[in-house]
Amino acid sequence: MHRLLGTAFQYAVEWGILVKSPVPVDSPKKSTQERTIWTVEEMRAALDSMEDPILHLAVHLTLVGALREGEIVGLTPEDLDFDAADGIGTFRINKSMQRVRKEALNQVDDGCIIKIFPDKLERSTTSLILKSTKTASSCRTIFMTSALKEELKKWLNQLAADEMKDPARYHDSGMLFRLPNGLAVEPVLIRKKFLKWQDAHPEFPRIVFHGLRHSSATYQLMISGGDVKAVQGTTGHATADMLVNTYAHIQQSSRVELGRKFEEGFYAKQESPSPQAVPAAGEPTISMTALLELLKDADPEVKAQLRLALLT
Repeated sequence: MHRLLGTAFQYAVEWGILVKSPVPVDSPKKSTQERTIWTVEEMRAALDSMEDPILHLAVHLTLVGALREGEIVGLTPEDLDFDAADGIGTFRINKSMQRVRKEALNQVDDGCIIKIFPDKLERSTTSLILKSTKTASSCRTIFMTSALKEELKKWLNQLAADEMKDPARYHDSGMLFRLPNGLAVEPVLIRKKFLKWQDAHPEFPRIVFHGLRHSSATYQLMISGGDVKAVQGTTGHATADMLVNTYAHIQQSSRVELGRKFEEGFYAKQESPSPQAVPAAGEPTISMTALLELLKDADPEVKAQLRLALLT
């Protein structure tokens, strides 16, 4: 921002519009705040304690796929494929839901807007929209776990049952996440449900909902032995700064293996040994020296997260 404004005002000085640039010569110091994340034990225990079906499914999807809030509620039933990847099952991330101001909506390229949902209130100044993802790397395919697959199947059956109760008053939004009346679930409702759950469970470290995405990404880095490209393919980061300084083609075989390890480790019982404690024979490993070399130019937030993960 400093570089952009500095350049703009410098041109204004050269063109005689201003006598002096109001932008300071020195840019502000960048400060980073270490984000709180959950351990695998905390993620598992929290998921087990969530009784709200909408919240449980949203959190489960986030922990498996490291999703963003808008990506969760942007899913449609057509994005699910239970038979893909030799029966493992996959779901596609290619849309995102967001509430925007109507005046801003008029200035957005219509090509990225997939759907504008009807207003719930008259004279509303905002609109709920379904739009394409921001970058090409955000479009990705996530591998299911058996537990997530079963939950998704039960959820689809519940959607059908809700519609059968009162078809005349059912408003089918076409989304995977729906209220009992068929209307779409907004990102803000997921956040509110998560905050309500946290208030009722103070025994868990307080985190924002987006912290679940960081918790999942950190755990997947640990169980993959530092396979940053496989994890990046799951998280859909547009740049490699969050995981590693270079971005290359993601091998699907590595990601299938990562999905297998996630399922074995995440749903393991408390007494089971931690999957990241001792690598099994033939598993990919990465030395501390190599890991530090990979991350020397990474974003400070990622360094902080990995430092916390290693300490954990």
